Amino acid sequence: MIIFRNEIRTGLLVVLTLAALVSLLLYLGAPGVFVAQKKFRIYFDNASGLAPGAPVLLAGRKIGQVTELHSPVPEKERPSPAMETLVEVQVDKSAQIFTKVKARMTLPSLLGKPVIDFTTGVEASGLAPENMAFIGEREPGLADAVPTLLEKIDPALAKATATLESLQKTADNLSQLTKEDSDLPKALVEFKKFTTHLNEITAPESALRRSLENVKQLTGDGGKLALALDQISKMTGSDSDLAKALANAEKFTAKLADNKDIDATLQNLRSATATLDAQFKRLGGKLSVMADNLEDASNTVKHQPWRLIWPSTKKYPEESIVPRALPATQKKPGTSPPARKEIPAAVAPPARKPLFRFNSTPR
Repeated sequence: MIIFRNEIRTGLLVVLTLAALVSLLLYLGAPGVFVAQKKFRIYFDNASGLAPGAPVLLAGRKIGQVTELHSPVPEKERPSPAMETLVEVQVDKSAQIFTKVKARMTLPSLLGKPVIDFTTGVEASGLAPENMAFIGEREPGLADAVPTLLEKIDPALAKATATLESLQKTADNLSQLTKEDSDLPKALVEFKKFTTHLNEITAPESALRRSLENVKQLTGDGGKLALALDQISKMTGSDSDLAKALANAEKFTAKLADNKDIDATLQNLRSATATLDAQFKRLGGKLSVMADNLEDASNTVKHQPWRLIWPSTKKYPEESIVPRALPATQKKPGTSPPARKEIPAAVAPPARKPLFRFNSTPR
């Protein structure tokens, strides 16, 4: 009898233990069995690292867990094309989740697993109805930070590489410029020569300094240039002789312009010059004849002086001219030849009387 009672007690203890264990498992695995729950849907672009059973927080306090994940969601059921993952969560029915609230997927620690946290709810928007869909925000984790960091580092690395290449080219150019047979050492040598010559030119006793001193003396207050400018100023002054001469010329020309007889005077002057020109032309013809006669007389005196006494033996070129007929012009078809014209014989000049007559009777 005592043994039977011990067995009953042991069986009841085992049954109660199993019931307590099952109740604990149900409470932990299916909290809705003992506590009233409500479900919500949250859409994320990526639910990497999130698994069923992940905690659901309300401002950092656990209120439920993730029940299911659906990925990828059909495009027609997505609120936006980028939201490919649907996460279903189950929370306490007493949890105050408002309509306007942020559902974020965060990492509570650097190496922890992601959780869903409802934050910054607007109380005025009212409590969210059960099975309402939210658009979730995923905070970038370490896995997302590395690609982002690489995207930001890549341009800097590219610029650094380009800078290093430019520095390498600059170093190569400097090496080319500073080698022994390059242009830079030669240019430095020529520049050194130039500075030496410049020092020689600008020395105190150099020709340039002497030239500058001479220019200074010329352009000084008592220099020749200043004196010349003073003389020019005196000559062109209002009381100078040049100014007076110009004033007199202006007055004279003004009088000429006002003189009404100037046109008649100029006309008479033109007539007088025309008359003189005609007289000079007539005298020129007579003078040429006289010059020819004088030349003939001087030639006779030089070569045949006796002809002055016996001029009958002297013959002149005019006496040897005989009349000759003009050549016949070429006959054109249908025309008669022109009549010939005889050139009259030159009239022989009268016999010149000798300048001196002597008695020709024999002694």
